[in-house]
Amino acid sequence: MAIKREVAEKLMNAKGTLQPSSFSVIPDGYLGLVDCEKEQRLAVVCAEKSKTNDAWRGAEFETAAEHKNIKMGFFPLNSNNAALVRRLVNRAAPSSCGVSGISVAFSDWLGIVDNRLPDLFGHKQVKPVLVDFTPEQSAALGRNFLEVMDTATWSVLSSGYRGGWAANAAGLKTEEEIVKALLYGYSGIGVDCSDKIDRSVETLSEEESEKRFGEFDKDFKEAIDKSYLDAEFKVGGATIRFEEKALHRMVLEFGQAIMFLQNMYKDYLDDTPWDLDFEVDVSRCERALTPQEHYFLANELKRASVKFDTLCVDAGTFKEEMEKNLACHAGIAKVFDYRMSFADAALAFDDLAAVAKSFNRRINVKLTHVLWLAALQTVAKTDSGLLEKIAERAGLAVPTEEELRPSQETGVAFATAYDKILGSGEGKEKLPIKEAVEKEKGLYAENVASLINGLIRTL
Repeated sequence: MAIKREVAEKLMNAKGTLQPSSFSVIPDGYLGLVDCEKEQRLAVVCAEKSKTNDAWRGAEFETAAEHKNIKMGFFPLNSNNAALVRRLVNRAAPSSCGVSGISVAFSDWLGIVDNRLPDLFGHKQVKPVLVDFTPEQSAALGRNFLEVMDTATWSVLSSGYRGGWAANAAGLKTEEEIVKALLYGYSGIGVDCSDKIDRSVETLSEEESEKRFGEFDKDFKEAIDKSYLDAEFKVGGATIRFEEKALHRMVLEFGQAIMFLQNMYKDYLDDTPWDLDFEVDVSRCERALTPQEHYFLANELKRASVKFDTLCVDAGTFKEEMEKNLACHAGIAKVFDYRMSFADAALAFDDLAAVAKSFNRRINVKLTHVLWLAALQTVAKTDSGLLEKIAERAGLAVPTEEELRPSQETGVAFATAYDKILGSGEGKEKLPIKEAVEKEKGLYAENVASLINGLIRTL
């Protein structure tokens, strides 16, 4: 029996006010978010013998008074129900970005993002990555990866947004972290290999470097030399050449990182049952890659059959190198068919549109600290006492609201001091930033919209 939409809406409104934008078709029924007297609930209306009824096994459905073949239920917005929503409503589940187009990634700092954030992308040719969360952020905020995914799920469902969104578990370093992110249904996995890059090699003398390289297997050494020396590699309009001793040093420095990435990919990411973005993250190695290192890393991963979709670098660290060798880096990404991903792009680049154009509009822009700055702007306007404590904790002067922007030096300083501000260790009290922002959700949403619109408008 097909249930009429108007019947389902009437039943949902019986215990509260249905959010029209959240109303969604599911197999043999409908679901939506209802504002009840004390809290928001998930309403489900379905046929009595439907599989949807079985999905909420253990939950209490009641028979609709005037419709004996219809079951209805009102459920809490918990993780189990968020997972069911992602399974039953396609638009509420994250999807991969692939290697084309522009995507914009955020970190959900405080867990209070509502339905207005997805709507900012409703008519833009930019895909939002509504979750771009790292283990460090999880520790600082006391929020796990599942909670962040659930917040995005409810926000998308509430908004009615249908343009597609992604969720990236970024900066992962261990097998346990990767497995958890996969279990939670993330559409992207970012593996941080920065600490696998052996920067101590940079301090070796030429003789020491050659001695260490000489300890490798003869066939391996010959294969490396044959692959890169006495050859020219065309990447776009640029040409890359390798010198022998620099190449050998490169092998020593990046070899462990390449093996680590290869193992993680083969063991966990090579054959997932859904499309998955794999991000290679070198954003914390504290220096930029030269064109030769960039090419070597990409080529060795591809030769090992490691398919990755983005290469993440720190925008601030990479900026000078990119200005010198832009054609090379853009050409390498194009040749090996992946996008560049720029961490903290808004803090480093004045013109995101120019960056996007340089990379053929195939980039991921991480606006990592934008939501955090929006929260601080909210505090600046509503709680001067708390703002003074925040500034003291950060070791900075008390800012004005206007200074808390990505384009301002003060904004950059406060953005990068989030761990100091949020940290509550060593006897420090936890500052009530989240509580203060939650009291001003409307203002916070306006600040978020203003910051994000200003950044993505140029894209």
